[in-house]
Amino acid sequence: MKAFIISAGFIIGFILGFWPGVTRPKPFIWRLSAFVILAAMITLALLPHTAGSFKDAAIVGRMDSTQTIPVMLHTADVKITDYQNGLKLLTTVSGNGLTVSTIIGIDEAATISGAEAAILNVKREGADNFYRCESIAAIDPTITLPYIIGLGERARNLYFHVPMSWIAILAYIYALVYGIKYLSSRNLDHDIHSSSAAALGTVFCILATATGSIWAKFNWGSFWNWDPRQTSIFVLLLIYAAYFALRSSIENEHQRAKLSSAYSIIGGVSAIFFVYIAPRLYEGLHPGAAGDKSIGPVLSPQAHSLNHLKQIILSLSFAGFTILFFWLLGLTVRIRRLALSSPASTEE
Repeated sequence: MKAFIISAGFIIGFILGFWPGVTRPKPFIWRLSAFVILAAMITLALLPHTAGSFKDAAIVGRMDSTQTIPVMLHTADVKITDYQNGLKLLTTVSGNGLTVSTIIGIDEAATISGAEAAILNVKREGADNFYRCESIAAIDPTITLPYIIGLGERARNLYFHVPMSWIAILAYIYALVYGIKYLSSRNLDHDIHSSSAAALGTVFCILATATGSIWAKFNWGSFWNWDPRQTSIFVLLLIYAAYFALRSSIENEHQRAKLSSAYSIIGGVSAIFFVYIAPRLYEGLHPGAAGDKSIGPVLSPQAHSLNHLKQIILSLSFAGFTILFFWLLGLTVRIRRLALSSPASTEE
């Protein structure tokens, strides 16, 4: 099921990306579909509350007694009694059968009693079955994302970092294909496709590096750790920086197109190697590194590595970013075609 849901994102992205043609103007229904997919992805990735269980709170509390985590509470399972000093005591049974008590204020208790469910920010009070409610995060939430121990809200980065990395590789492969097409046809339009894709790929590669650095800062302690995957993407950026330096140094259009097309083939092969092969040859912090049996939540065949809602969001993210890439590519190619056919360009 997981493979089907995520694959659907790729399929939808490619269908809308290539229809009715990469460089043809997009009809209204296409633009509407693209907007709906992107808006749904961003909304689901950023807005829903995260919520865990008391078991999660117990594990986090043992590691850091000062940290609070959001816990989902169904009020039908809760008994509210007086505690002391104007406080109330919520008594419930957690998912593992443990009776749990939570200290909460009178006003908050009244708010909860009038709802069907609530997300409480709780902190462990010295034992796995005793907590204090610091605040109410949400009342009767419509959609919730599961809390991931060690990541929390930072897990939302997944829906942007992974698809951006995918788009960078897709763009470089597209540039490789059109580089081969130019060398076999000497059609400058193919060079426009190749160089435009390489430019967009580099933009997405920079965005993937930036989102990955943010992830690294909050999970590994610093923005840059010279992890094999970080190192490989840095080398990849240097390769394409040299590609654009090469293009800017040659004035003759066909000579520039011939050399940069050959370079794009080397760059595309290098991109596949540095992103999918090299990081798996050495030990590192990313999932899938040498010696690490984990291949990450996206590629893992285990269904529980990503719940269905996260699978849907990630699928929408792959679809949305793929559509966005082809949309930007089509616009870029059309603009460069106009520039190439303009009177000023012809006179030169």
